[in-house]
Amino acid sequence: MWTRGFISLCFIVFVIGLITGPVHLFFPVYAEVVLGENPLFASLIRAIPIGLGGITALIGGKLSDRFGRKPTLLIGMTGAVIIGGLFTTHIPFFIWGILCYEGIASGFKTAGGQSYLIGSVSSERLGFATGLYFISSTVGSAFGNAIAGEIIHRINYKIFGTGAVLLSGFIFVCACVFLPRLRQHIGSNRLKKDGLWRSTLNAGNYLNLCRRPNIQMLIGLRIFPTYYWGSVNLLMPILIFRIAGDKVTGYYGALSLLFAFVCQFVTGIICDAVGHRTPALVANIFVTILAFGLVFFHTSLVGLEIFGILGAGAAWALSTTIPRFINEFTEPHEKGHGVGLTHLAWSTGFLLGYVASGLLINISIQLPFIVAGFFLICSTCIAYKLWRTKQTLRKEHL
Repeated sequence: MWTRGFISLCFIVFVIGLITGPVHLFFPVYAEVVLGENPLFASLIRAIPIGLGGITALIGGKLSDRFGRKPTLLIGMTGAVIIGGLFTTHIPFFIWGILCYEGIASGFKTAGGQSYLIGSVSSERLGFATGLYFISSTVGSAFGNAIAGEIIHRINYKIFGTGAVLLSGFIFVCACVFLPRLRQHIGSNRLKKDGLWRSTLNAGNYLNLCRRPNIQMLIGLRIFPTYYWGSVNLLMPILIFRIAGDKVTGYYGALSLLFAFVCQFVTGIICDAVGHRTPALVANIFVTILAFGLVFFHTSLVGLEIFGILGAGAAWALSTTIPRFINEFTEPHEKGHGVGLTHLAWSTGFLLGYVASGLLINISIQLPFIVAGFFLICSTCIAYKLWRTKQTLRKEHL
């Protein structure tokens, strides 16, 4: 498992998290404090970019299976190179353009990164490796949030944004040079003969995947919990900032992701020991309870931090199980397609949660969390069905 490719991948996603994590955390605050806009503005200006990321993940998944994991990941990394530029301008058109490009690139980053992960380790160690992969991003974002909170509090947004652009550019060059390529699995001779246009945009493989019941449940397992994640990504920084300021907001982001790191690590180990369906069910149940907890404690800094931090851990624990579901439900030449399709589902859920919460908060602060809780109930039902299916199969083999 400890190959140069896997270690390099973890280092790359660590630095990407270090850069992009705090930018996404502080953007709603930046929009409110610096640009003088309300939460609805932040949600709407990010809506199209989030959707673009889901669409390009489909293209990225196809490119990853056809032309390689490394080139797809490198394309995705270019979004991290420019994302810091958000904090160097006050012009909404430029901000929207940066977000759009980063959204497009994020689809390639996810498809290339997760398919690279699946291709670089054995299936027996995929749970542990997935935990480390997500942990690398999580810990990077955690440190980035704490650093960004201090820099913004002591200096300003522009200095942090400029530093982010310079660091990400350097890491991109290093990835081009040092990240090794992986061997590709091509499904058929016809695929080898396909041209670039057909290889990139052929929707048939995705439609075939969507017809499978297991894939349909996996899509639901991505959309519904990510609605909650989109909601808290917009609302938690704003609510905590209003109570305690930007420095505390940064440390909240750091603590929530450090706790998520522990949950990811433990979940990865558990998945290798007992499988991924039971952890997915347990994580769904916990995050559902915690979402409804925010309904009652949204005015308390302590309540927001406790339920927010625990919710982040449960949500990331659930995400840690997803690559194993993809690996179980797809063939070797379909891994990139599986990642692309599930990232489209992720983007759809995140987009719905982010935009809907920007609208619902104008009616009531509790309402976005109530709606997110009902979405999570749907996700828990899917996780329970997957868990019951596995239990039934085990009984039939006894």
